[in-house]
Amino acid sequence: MISSAQLGERLAQARKRLNKTQAELAESIGVARTTLVAMEKGERRPTNAELLKLAKALSTSLNELLREHTVVADASPRFRMGPRHTRNDAVEDAVERLKVLGRQYVELEQVLSVTRTPAPLEAVTTYRASNAPAGMAPRLSGQDAAAFLRRHLDLGDGPVLALEPLLELEAGLRIFHLPLPSEVAAIFLWSDVLGACVALNRLHPRERRRWSLVHELGHFLRDREAGDVLPAKFESRLDPSEVFSETLAAEFLMPATGVRRRFTEHLRDKGAHFSAADLIAMARFYAVSFQAMTLRLEELQLLPPGTYQKLIQRNFRPVAAQKQMGLAPVQERAERWLPQRYERLALEAYSQELLSEGELASYLHCDRIVARELYLARQVEAAEGGELVLDLGEDVLEVQTAR
Repeated sequence: MISSAQLGERLAQARKRLNKTQAELAESIGVARTTLVAMEKGERRPTNAELLKLAKALSTSLNELLREHTVVADASPRFRMGPRHTRNDAVEDAVERLKVLGRQYVELEQVLSVTRTPAPLEAVTTYRASNAPAGMAPRLSGQDAAAFLRRHLDLGDGPVLALEPLLELEAGLRIFHLPLPSEVAAIFLWSDVLGACVALNRLHPRERRRWSLVHELGHFLRDREAGDVLPAKFESRLDPSEVFSETLAAEFLMPATGVRRRFTEHLRDKGAHFSAADLIAMARFYAVSFQAMTLRLEELQLLPPGTYQKLIQRNFRPVAAQKQMGLAPVQERAERWLPQRYERLALEAYSQELLSEGELASYLHCDRIVARELYLARQVEAAEGGELVLDLGEDVLEVQTAR
């Protein structure tokens, strides 16, 4: 059983998430405000009847209030909602949903006694806004950060392929694909307990989500406590933090040296001729959008300024052009909006009987039937050799000799 202090903390956090005052909540459950204050401080434990009323008033369940592994952490107090035009109920709800998912991620780690260790990039402070040299342009800092990341991750100047697993491992990002409001491309929030949580708009194309993810990596490096709500239409070209993050995304996904070399190779192969088909090929090579690739080539002065606008004015359609070229759409894995590690933690906890079937379904945000099917599929995969167990202490040189 959880302590009265833990229960009180959960009550206070749930109340604050709903923007209720202590007086409002006290009135809704029929007690004095001083009584509710005592409950939230852990000085008075609610009766069973009061717990039922509190759960209803706070739009939660008794299980959420009373179960042992419940995380009540919130985003950093410095979290900002971004431009005023993005502040609405739908965006607020999306932010709250990301917070809930972040808390559930931590709960699963606690259930399995997994201690979250800081990821390598969490210790990087060079690019923090508070450490920026006076007068240093955020654009230059963003380019330098991209170069540092590519050196740190040993990427050379080629395309970044397995982007999400890489950033989950190296930056500790908890990445979710959510159906965000149309005006939002991504949300980033951070706290000491939750770590760095990112929601990408699953309604956006794969290439757009990759760009949004690296943009939020910029906020992770520069001002993680402030968080970010990234508008679908980027307009903050005077905000140093946004300029830094956009420059980082462009240079990280399309490094200048690699792009120039690839562009030159196309010219060499085509006799100094560079077509829209070559543009599409380069965009696919770097897994970015046609627009991003064209604007990047303009920025590097490899294409005349205004090339992209002229193509659009001529009614050029990249998707239709790819079909005409016989290029199949980029295949994505089956849509899984939860991080793979998150799913593995939930299924492992259920396998060890640390979660009930109902709790598994709750963590996987599906019904019990789907949760059971996911668990059975994992068991079949393991039985068919999907999971390979190695003796990490075995001398591999001896193994080669034996063969």
